[in-house]
Amino acid sequence: MRLLNRILIVPVILAACSASAAPKDKAFETKGEGYSFSYSYPNIVQKFPALFAEIEKNRNETLAETQEEGSAWIKDRPNDYGGMTIDRNITWQQVTNLPGYLSLTVDEYRFDGGAHGNFWRSSVIWNKAAAKKMTPADMFNNQAAFDKIVQTPFCDRLDIERSSKRDGEKVDRTQTEDWRQACPKPSELIVILGSSDGKAFNRMAIYAAPYAVGPYVEGAYEIDLPITSALLAAVKPAYRSAFAVTPKGRK
Repeated sequence: MRLLNRILIVPVILAACSASAAPKDKAFETKGEGYSFSYSYPNIVQKFPALFAEIEKNRNETLAETQEEGSAWIKDRPNDYGGMTIDRNITWQQVTNLPGYLSLTVDEYRFDGGAHGNFWRSSVIWNKAAAKKMTPADMFNNQAAFDKIVQTPFCDRLDIERSSKRDGEKVDRTQTEDWRQACPKPSELIVILGSSDGKAFNRMAIYAAPYAVGPYVEGAYEIDLPITSALLAAVKPAYRSAFAVTPKGRK
């Protein structure tokens, strides 16, 4: 995902992480004094009443907050308002739809003045049988076990990406006091679960927003990782049937 001035370019989830083409979104846009607001989600969420109710509640509450902030924005800047607005964009996207679970990402963008806006992503798993929202972390035994397995492959791939964005500059993650060099624990970032066959989670990505592992100009990082047998063993028994080792030839 890249940001040009104040225009948000919403990222597209890689086709390899999804079993089918992304469904058409339900989109809402509105503008008013001091604010601009947009919100969208895939139509599939309407098949799950409890999830749909949560999303609609979030949309209404976020719009009300943005409208209030927009009014305050104009009030606080009577002489230098200049037509600028509080901008808020929230985009839900389907990653994959499994028999028992729906994996989604939520991309958010916010502009409150200054040189540029900020953007970030979160990850949601909808448990269809329990009709409840989860995070990928809820499906693993504990963070320490997850990090022990994922840390090295994640950091290796992250450093390759960072070096590429820095014109070949070597990254030294032993410099733990330098956030541009250090490699955080994967569990401290955003874990995204995907699938190549629509049957089980056999793909994973770790997402780092701007400033998490590099400066704003480098944008976000999304590192694809396989589901290995070791990682499968770290999944809680109750959810293990929803996972599978990544097929050979796929990352």
